[in-house]
Order: sequence, then structure tokens, then C-alpha cells
Amino acid sequence: MAFRYILRYYIDPGFHEEERIKELLKVCKDGLIEEVMLFQNPEELFQGYPSDGEIDRWFLLAGKVKMALDSAGIAMSINPWATTVHVSRGRSFGSKQSSFQPMVGETGAVSPITACPLDKHWQEQLVRFWKRVASELQPCAIWIEDDWRLHNHGSEMGFGGCFCPVHMKRFSEMIGENVDRETLLKNILKPGRPHSWRKKWLDLSRTTLLEPAEKLYQAVHHVNPEVKIGLMCSVPDIHSAEGRDWEALKRAISPDQPLLLRPHLPPYTENNAMFHPPAIARQTIACFNSELEIYPELENSPRCGKYSKSGTYSIYECYEAALFGSSGITINHYDMMGNGLALDREFPMYLKNAKAQLNAISELHLSDKNAAGVKILFQPDIAVKISSGNQKSMFGLVNQSGLWSNVFSLLGISHQFTKEISGDGGIYAVSGQTLVSLTKNELQKLLSGRVILDASSAEYLLQNNLGDLIGVTNGSWKTQQDTGYAYEEICCGTAKHWGISDPRMSASRCSERVLFMDVVSSTEVLSRIMRFDRTPVTSGSFVFKNCLGGTIYTIAYPIGESQFFPGFFNTFRQMLFQHVLNEFFSKEPVLCSKDFPLQTYLNQTDEYTVLSFLNQTSDPCSNIRFSLPCLRDSEIEVLQSNGKWKKQSLQRLGSDIWKLKKTIAPLGIAVLRQERIVL
Repeated sequence: MAFRYILRYYIDPGFHEEERIKELLKVCKDGLIEEVMLFQNPEELFQGYPSDGEIDRWFLLAGKVKMALDSAGIAMSINPWATTVHVSRGRSFGSKQSSFQPMVGETGAVSPITACPLDKHWQEQLVRFWKRVASELQPCAIWIEDDWRLHNHGSEMGFGGCFCPVHMKRFSEMIGENVDRETLLKNILKPGRPHSWRKKWLDLSRTTLLEPAEKLYQAVHHVNPEVKIGLMCSVPDIHSAEGRDWEALKRAISPDQPLLLRPHLPPYTENNAMFHPPAIARQTIACFNSELEIYPELENSPRCGKYSKSGTYSIYECYEAALFGSSGITINHYDMMGNGLALDREFPMYLKNAKAQLNAISELHLSDKNAAGVKILFQPDIAVKISSGNQKSMFGLVNQSGLWSNVFSLLGISHQFTKEISGDGGIYAVSGQTLVSLTKNELQKLLSGRVILDASSAEYLLQNNLGDLIGVTNGSWKTQQDTGYAYEEICCGTAKHWGISDPRMSASRCSERVLFMDVVSSTEVLSRIMRFDRTPVTSGSFVFKNCLGGTIYTIAYPIGESQFFPGFFNTFRQMLFQHVLNEFFSKEPVLCSKDFPLQTYLNQTDEYTVLSFLNQTSDPCSNIRFSLPCLRDSEIEVLQSNGKWKKQSLQRLGSDIWKLKKTIAPLGIAVLRQERIVL
């Protein structure tokens, strides 16, 4: 099973076509690329809604590309860069679109280029184009761009739309009274218990994108049943605020086969790898129950070749994608202006050199659904239930569901995403307003197990008179300006075996506010937050064993707020979290990197238990030290750069702590496997 490279590429009609086609064949051969995703009407050369003549010229060119790729045994898919259209950037509707209903943002701004997805005229034009693509070009797939959403259609629109007359009329009919945009927003963004209108509005928003999606599938399937439809998407928590039902959307565009999915994989421009783990992509995958073919977005923006992202970093992201079960990757490395390979002729070499390892990982048939570690709890429809944090914008319905993934990636702790509280134990982590999605019985079930809470989650429990289950009698938010908190000190008893005296960590750079909590005497305080004058002001983190039999670890910071990344992270933080896992949540199947900030994955396949480590830093990791309960013996197979597996011995350093003599290069990978063990 090969790890499939899909190269996103644009040739501008009439602009050095033959040269670009010749170059394209060469880069596919040199980079071992199996598929080209050919752009239509993209980015800088985006023409808005092109004329019939411009469309004909593109079809003529696309036919030439298809013929050339067919002769080389390379597949071709099509990527119309615009479906609803992302943003205007000076473009506007033409005379042929005069009948379109423009999208209207939450601010009342009317888009000059994006149509309301419920508009029949827009739907007819889009369907007509897709039918022609499917019948004339016969690609392996046509991709729905990530602009298939109601948000992010221009800053003047606020969150986005659609609040046009079509929507306001349909919503008024749903509730049985006439309503204007201002009244609607006031009610659906009302703080506290959600107004009854919110769910109805999110139901309508969901329908807004499902209706045209179903029409696209029906049209394409009618003219060419062999053509798949792929879905590109962005941030799950934001899609929640537009009412997205992921399974319904899958059924609409791929009812009879696995969905081609391209989840968002930031960063667009190379940055410190530690602060861009693949949390969004992994959470997106977890939104689905059905089978998927996963091809994450390897973006290089603004597509300046190695000036915006190096080949080494791009391959690092390929490794990430392979480890959470992707079938391949979609590659945006070259510009969308028809310059071909000129910006980075060396890039295919990086793809070729990594192929053997990526293929070997693919042959393991990893799936993120079979990942092991801390379980990050989230709900795709969380926007229906949360208390709005912003009464002026739909952004108030966006939760921070998956931020624990960023934390655990930085601290070297294996984890997975889940929508359910299973009965088989495990360690759960929740953040933001995630708990609001649970019923009383579900909360009781969760808190009777082992749970990690951020301060926002603790606040929710206090507000609902459940503080006794986490060992807290009351709590209030305090700012740094009010209290002068400066640093966090790990309590002596916690650190006594670390060989470090009274370790201190920054508190002032973690958050501009902290939840000051009064804890009961039976709570075990692991760290205290201190003023600049060395006096304690509140608990920084603590463990409590409650009457339900649960063990709860709570931190005083709301993760993800100002300065949390990277102020929260350091060697002592890693040691503290892993101390909690070992001492209070012991013997759970969690893989932890010791000493070095390696991103870790623990996967189960039919044959193997697979341990994977990614070096997130610019320094080499000379030896891999890790902890994992239940590892069977000291012999393990290690993946080599040529894609072969080599047996190697592990050195046991202590109970459940192991060492492998292997250097991981900066942004490099180490993959280990043993015959499947019971976790």
C-alpha cells in the first residue's frame, strides 16, 4: 500500500502550456507522484465567474493535461478553486450573475462575489460546470474546496453568513413569525441557557450546504458514476457554529463509498513545529463514524517554494499525516500563477527520498480510531449548547474543544480524540465548554473515572454545583494585574524523586487570568501559583479522588488563552504531567517521551503495536527514552530510511521506562513495532 502523493498544480491557458505540461510529467516522475489535482480558476489569477470562452479554453488545456498524464500512468483529479468563493479581493459578480442572491454576513455586509448557497441560479451554474468536468475530462475525483462553508468570506462579513432575504424568510417560516437579522443574532447569541432559536438557525445553516452538496453528487453521479467527490474542510469547532453534520455531508457527496477527505493541516508557512501539531486534522477525522480516505492539506502559502516552507518541513508533515492514518497527502508547493517548477526544482527529491518510509508506514494500516493514550473529549455539535462568549458575533459559538491535543503533543504524551465516554476506562481530557454537551448521567459517568480538566471546565462544574466532585468549594477569575501572580512552584513532595530542588515555572506568561480555587483538605496540591514576592496565592494544579471513585487532575489555567502557547511549556511541565499519569493514572496505555519534546503516537493494528516519535525541534534527539506500561520485552523492530524493518534491543531503565539507541534528526521520525500486545 503506497502513501499517495497528490500534487496540486496549475497551468494557465495560453501561458507556456507545453513547457508546463512537460515539466509536470518530469516532477511526477522525479517525485514519485501518483496523482495531479489540476486547479481551475485559482487564487491570484482567479477571474471570479469566468466567461464561457475562458471556460472553454481551460477545458481544452485540461484535456491536453489529462492525455499527457494518462500516457504516463498518472491519475488526474480536478480542483475548482472556488465553489461558494472564499473572498472577493476586488472581484465581483458579472452580468451573468445578476440573478444570484449574494451572501449576507452577520454584520449586514453584502458580499460582492459569494452567492447564498441556497440560491437556485448559483446552484444551477455550479452543477452545470461540474457535470461538464465529470463527462468531458473523466477525472478520478472532483474536490469541493474548503470555501464550502458559511464563515470566512471576508472580514467585512464578520463570522460570515448567510443572513440574506432567502434565509430570513425561510427562518421566519420555521418559527412562525417575521424576524430581522439583529433580533435573530441577539437571541441565538444570548448568554446562559441557549435560546430555542439557536438550534433552529443551526439546522437551517446545515441545510444550506447540504442541499447544493446533494445536487452536485446527483449531477456528477448521473453523467459519470466513477468520479468521486472529495471534501476539503477547515476547523471543526468553527464548522460547528454553522451547524455542520459531518455524517450527513458524507452521505450527501459519497453515499456508497469511503469519503475522500482533505482535513486542514496547518501551518501554511513554516514555523516552529512544536506549536503546530496536527490537532485540527485529527479532530476532523474523529468527527466521522464512517470510512474515510484521508489526504491532509500540505499547504505552502503564499506558495513561494522554499521561501515559505522547506522540503524538510513538508516531509515532516507527511510523517505526521501517515501516523494518524492518512492514505496520502495533497501537496500545495508550487504557485497558482502558472510558473511551474521554477520556485523549487529540488522539492521532488524530498518526496522521493521519503517515499520508502511513508510507504512502509502506510502498509501498517494505521488508523487514528485505534490510537491509544489520553482521550480528548469533544462534540461536533457543541455550538448548539454552549453559552456564547461573544454576544455580537457567531464566533461566540466557537468552542476550544481540541486544545489538549496541542498540549499533549508538546509534552510527548500519546492521545486520541473521542466523542463518547466509553465503559472501558481510560483517561479523559476536556477543555473550554466541552462539558456543556454532556447530560447529568454522562457527567457522573465521566467524573467517576480519570479526568484532566482545564480551568474553564472547572468553572463549568462549579457553576453547576459539582465542585465537590473535583475537590473545589468555590472559584473566581483573577488577573495578573489584580494579584501580581508571577510563577508556579511545584510542591516539594511532587518533585522529590526528580533530582531537582523546588522547580519553578512561569505563570505570568501562561495566561492573563487564572481561576483561583479554594480546595478541600483531602485534595493533593501538586503546584502553587506564587506572587512576585514569593508568597502563594492559589493552587496551580491538584488531584482529587471523589466519592464516585474518580480521580480528577485540574489546572488553574484556561488553556489556549493569551500567551498560553508557549509560556506553559518546559521540562518541568512535562515531568509534572507525566508524574500525574504515572502516579495517579497508572498502568493506562499512554506512551510518553521522556526528557525530549517528541510528538508521540501509540497505535494498534491487527498484527502490531506501533510506537512512533516525531522530533519537533531543530536539534537531533540522540537517544529515545520513553515510558509505556505493558511493553512485552526488550526486542523491537525499527523502521529504516529504506523502508525496511530492523530488529533492535531496548534497554530497560526502570519500571515501564525504556531507552532505544537511535538518533532522530531534526524534524525526523522513528517508528517502532512489536507483535500486538494487550494495552
